[in-house]
This record gives sequence, C-alpha cells and structure tokens, in this order.
Amino acid sequence: MKISMEVESYVRRNPEVMKCLGKGLINLSALSRDIMRELNIDNFDAIEAALKRMPIGYEKNEYEGILSKSSIESYTNVSVLILKPKSENLKLAVNIIDRMMMNYNRFRIIQGIQGAVLVVNDTEAEKIMRIIPKDEIIEVNRGLSEIIITSPYSITFTRGYVAHISSLLAGNGINVIQIVSFYTDVTYILSVEDLTKAFQVIMNEINRINSKK
Repeated sequence: MKISMEVESYVRRNPEVMKCLGKGLINLSALSRDIMRELNIDNFDAIEAALKRMPIGYEKNEYEGILSKSSIESYTNVSVLILKPKSENLKLAVNIIDRMMMNYNRFRIIQGIQGAVLVVNDTEAEKIMRIIPKDEIIEVNRGLSEIIITSPYSITFTRGYVAHISSLLAGNGINVIQIVSFYTDVTYILSVEDLTKAFQVIMNEINRINSKK
C-alpha cells in the first residue's frame, strides 16, 4: 500500500485527529513522527506531504448535511441482556421475541461471536430472565435509556458517520453502553442520567447546523 493511502487510512480511523486537522490545530511534524511510530514507516517527508494533501473538511460537511435531516427519538426503561453463545439460548430468545411481536413490543436481538444481545424493555426482561436459565445469562443491565437517530439512506455509504456522532457524545462526557446500527437507524444505549444531556447535545448540533443555512 502506498504511504499516502496508509496515512489517509490512519487519519480516518481516528476521528479526533481528522477533526483537529480540519481546524488546523495539529502540528504536522509531531503528527508525522507519531504516524511513523504507529505504522512503522521510515519516511517522514512522505508522511508529512500526505497529511498536507489530505482533503479534510468534506466529510464534516457531509455529516452535518445528513444529521440536519435526521430525526431523534428517546426511550427509557430499556434492558440489555447478554446470553452465552449457545444455539439453545438463541432459540429460546427467538421464541420469546416471537410472543413479544404479537403485542407490538419493541426489541432488538444481535447475535455476536461471544453471545447474543437482547435489547428489550424492563418488563420483558423480567419475563426473559424467568425462562432462560440464570447460568446462561452473562450480564443484565436494566433501567437504561436509548436514543435512536434515523437518518437519510445516504448514511449506508457514508463512512465515519457513526464515529462522528459517537465522537460528539464522547466529547461531551457521555458514556455509550451499547451501539446498535442497522440500515438508516443508529441506536445509542445510555444510562438514564446521560439521556437528557445526550439528547440536548445532538439537538444543539442540529440547531447549530440549521442556523448556518
């Protein structure tokens, strides 16, 4: 891979670096030396030249354009259950979810390598915990909240959009417990204490973007 491509890939993997580059807040020489160590590239001049040529700023404008057209919903009384990675547990979970669908209850189920994650309301979590054996449940977090950001279809091919929002929340001291991203929806699961602040941070950003139009 060419040095310029490696440098661009490094910067785009680090949203804070990209943000500071766009604002001219980074010493290019210092960043170049850091990239030399990180990527084990012994060519300071090529790295610095690649940083100077990077088209910084386009993504930010694109992110802002998408976010300004997004809608936001928030919910409380959310539970996250993590089950051991066994097919029997997943079958039980699917059967429970099937019954929940009849009552139009909201839910998410994500199968991962280390287990299955169920995101349901607190009431349904209690029912699930009575059916699935206790020793098959890795962890349970109840009394959480979530923010769902529904954006235009363009986010499906806009790289870094989720990282941009996550960075916005992290920069305001908000801890994200889980992220669930599917199609045009991005869900951030948070503590109830962080919900109001997170909602306000995102709305303030949308208002700031719209005020520039």
